[in-house]
Amino acid sequence: MHPHRIVAAVTLALGASVPVVAGAAVATAQVAPAPMAAMTVSRTGTFEKLLSMSSFELKVGMKSYAVKTNAMTHITDNGMKERLSSLKKGETLTVKGELEMGTILATSVVVGR
Repeated sequence: MHPHRIVAAVTLALGASVPVVAGAAVATAQVAPAPMAAMTVSRTGTFEKLLSMSSFELKVGMKSYAVKTNAMTHITDNGMKERLSSLKKGETLTVKGELEMGTILATSVVVGR
């Protein structure tokens, strides 16, 4: 086989295979599942214990949730702002926030409801 025929054959083979590879990559990206979105929830239960300076355990029936707070979380008791550290074991809390994989990122925590 002549050298220019080998180059033409390789070029033709590469040119033909590139769209197939690119098409496979696009098809894979379209089929890949989207990440699960967090679900907005409201849970009422009892305060069990602090897990850290910004999280605590909430017991709802037989299930426990880790509840994470941040600077945007509102913690109130009778309409008055409270600190996470002031919560006591056994207090009834209503937590609203985003549930993801058993952990609630709280937007609000209301004591006594």
